[in-house]
Amino acid sequence: MLDSKFVNDHIDSHLDKRQVNKVQHSFPSPRYWTEQSVPVAGIAEDRHRIRDAGRSTPLNLYVGVPYCIKTNPGKCGYCLFPVEEFQGNEALETYFDYLRREAAMYRSAFEGATLGGVYFGGGTSNLYKEPMYPRLMDLVRDLFPTIAPDADLTLEGIPQLFSRSKVEAIRDAGMNRISMGVQQINERLNKLSGRKQTLKHTVQSLEWAREFGLAANLDLIFGWPQQTVRTMVEDLEQVVSWGVHDLTHYELNVGGPTDFALNRFHELPSPLGNLEMYRVARDLLKSHGYEQLTAYNFRKPGDPVGRDYEEGVVPRLDNLDSVGLGYAAISFFGDTALEDGRSWSFINQRDLGRYKEMIDEGEFPIEQGFGHTRQDWGLAMLFRNLLGLSVSRTGYREAFGADVYEEYRTIWDALGERELVEVTPEAITLVDDGPFYTPMIQGLLAEERYRVLREREISTKPVDSGDKVVLDLASPRPLARAAAGTAE
Repeated sequence: MLDSKFVNDHIDSHLDKRQVNKVQHSFPSPRYWTEQSVPVAGIAEDRHRIRDAGRSTPLNLYVGVPYCIKTNPGKCGYCLFPVEEFQGNEALETYFDYLRREAAMYRSAFEGATLGGVYFGGGTSNLYKEPMYPRLMDLVRDLFPTIAPDADLTLEGIPQLFSRSKVEAIRDAGMNRISMGVQQINERLNKLSGRKQTLKHTVQSLEWAREFGLAANLDLIFGWPQQTVRTMVEDLEQVVSWGVHDLTHYELNVGGPTDFALNRFHELPSPLGNLEMYRVARDLLKSHGYEQLTAYNFRKPGDPVGRDYEEGVVPRLDNLDSVGLGYAAISFFGDTALEDGRSWSFINQRDLGRYKEMIDEGEFPIEQGFGHTRQDWGLAMLFRNLLGLSVSRTGYREAFGADVYEEYRTIWDALGERELVEVTPEAITLVDDGPFYTPMIQGLLAEERYRVLREREISTKPVDSGDKVVLDLASPRPLARAAAGTAE
């Protein structure tokens, strides 16, 4: 257990730092996903064994597309996600054929599994033309004949690429939600990313979604270059006036060789300015009847076509099955009943040519992964549940045979003294500014295990002729929907 002085010093030194969300990769950071051979056959065997024991839960599916339209500056100025520049529909259809073939490789592994939800992301999934949406859903139904009645079937896209006929085709294919990466309503600020979307694009897309009975989620980023509290409030007030029920509102992750990091860092709000933006946005949305579901998601009750949608959150602690199909997609398979090393996180190839080559060779297109110990899986589940603002002490005890409060008591006590968490016999809940500091809290909980992983990394690195340890500290870029982070 970390001593109290270290914990308090760590918190004090991070209260004025930028927060880097870990929505997609959870624990550990992908920099530690270094195992080249991921035993898919063993994972499949474990899936069947868990189902036979009556422990299985519906499996979640991610289907990615690698392409984005060209922007100036590149990659919307901020994105760390590995993507390819869109060259035309032919390349997209060729890629879909590889996607279909990859899905077929998993068919026997998921036999008898129920699909809990699917997210078509990327990249930019609404680059597809109308005839492709039924084919995407056919791919899903072929892999999962049984789909949960309340499954969330979401397609992500950017406003300017939606059209009335495309939204109708999405609905007719069987999808029930669109998620729009709007990022900024303010057109002047949006132009800093090189994107061409206008206010009209966003409004029309929302109108088409309502016309065809689709739920719609908007993604907005705060902490944008030149953004102020005033411009942020104007955006949020406008979104509220449109009757949007689901909103994702999160801090910009800044890093890597992006335009925002290299050329506009001086235009970014300060970390404490971002905290003020979080507070103002949270209070404004709550005053309009929105509930905060996660560290980044807000929902206003009453949506006639609304669906349970809490991205990145697993409201359970015993297991998680989430498969990623496509270029750079991430998968998670784990269960507390499994032995050390049999729960896995892994990422598909981030080189599109290599992704295709491996499928042509009949291999799963996996680049690298991480085999979790039971302790690692506990941290991964703890990370994900914290995104949902609360960790059940009862659920944690049932899953891991320990009290999550006692296990990390010095951390919870220090956070409690700062009124960032509330501890009760039933749960540990993030309160006040706690959700804003979720990444800091996650990193602190994992600090002891990260020390071990760092030492292991150093001990296994090759030594050069000068007997100096050579460290490659470039983190693999995690899959993300918008602004991906590279920190632990």
